[in-house]
Amino acid sequence: MFESNPRINLTASTGGDQVQLETGGQTWQLSLSDKGRHWTVTGWEGSVPEPSLVYPMLDRLFCGLELDSLALTVGIAELCSLCHPAWQVEEDGTHRIDRPTFYQIREAWLTPALWPVMPEVPEQTGEVVHPRRPTLPDTILYRRYHPGLDRVLELRPATVEEDGERFHRWQNLPRVARFWEYPFSRERLDAMLDERRAAANSFPLILEADGDPVGYFETYFVTEDRLGPYCSAGPFDQGVHVLIGEDRYCGDGQTPVWLNTISHYLFLTDPRTTTLYGEPDAGNKAMLRQLQHLTWSKCYEFDFPHKRAALVATERDAFFRETRL
Repeated sequence: MFESNPRINLTASTGGDQVQLETGGQTWQLSLSDKGRHWTVTGWEGSVPEPSLVYPMLDRLFCGLELDSLALTVGIAELCSLCHPAWQVEEDGTHRIDRPTFYQIREAWLTPALWPVMPEVPEQTGEVVHPRRPTLPDTILYRRYHPGLDRVLELRPATVEEDGERFHRWQNLPRVARFWEYPFSRERLDAMLDERRAAANSFPLILEADGDPVGYFETYFVTEDRLGPYCSAGPFDQGVHVLIGEDRYCGDGQTPVWLNTISHYLFLTDPRTTTLYGEPDAGNKAMLRQLQHLTWSKCYEFDFPHKRAALVATERDAFFRETRL
């Protein structure tokens, strides 16, 4: 499923009961019946879709029609080779799925290297006992076409070789240096990025839109992080530091897209992650204002040794129930 998340154009009839999907020179005409935001695909004209196209096509229907659930009649479900256990199969063979469940299908957006779930093997970092953490392959980790932006969004590990120059440039931007406090030399930042990559609980990532780097996201598991003592994180709860690097990606309502994308990725990486956390500077009002557009919310403020921080968090259930990706 992950291999192909292409641009898919959607054209709906005035009544909404006919939808055309088109990508790469292929076209499909779908007939639908609806009950509010709960639609059923009842007719299908066009070729049998490649397996890698099925979930991107269904994703496009969820987004374009603003659905809360989607069903496929038995013949169409067989045409699409639906076999994932997330689908509910009714007595007549109809396959049905709701939106929160659909967007938790890990195989649709994560690289196959991340599909296996790390066994719960205990390890110790300092005085903290925690589950063993995974390592990330140097490849595209997450990919999804975002119809609102008309761009394919991808997350990959950050490297000095590919990202050293831009990481140095971003960290020395005044708006970034004010809160990250790393306006260092290229050499020092290269060493820091290599240290982040080598650490067992630090996962530095680059988000790209159509191959153009948007920003730097550093993720971690909370229990063994410096944030651990300041919140009630579970053993698989994760945190993230956010740096939107290019000015052109800071405005026009784009920041919620980037935050929802990294949130979606993190919840997918481990189904045992129930909460995501962040600890931005309490004075970063611009970032905190973005939370009003998200399921993230500010919990309280607290004092790190180096800054006054705001604890922010989002819960898995709320994220998938309320977020329109």
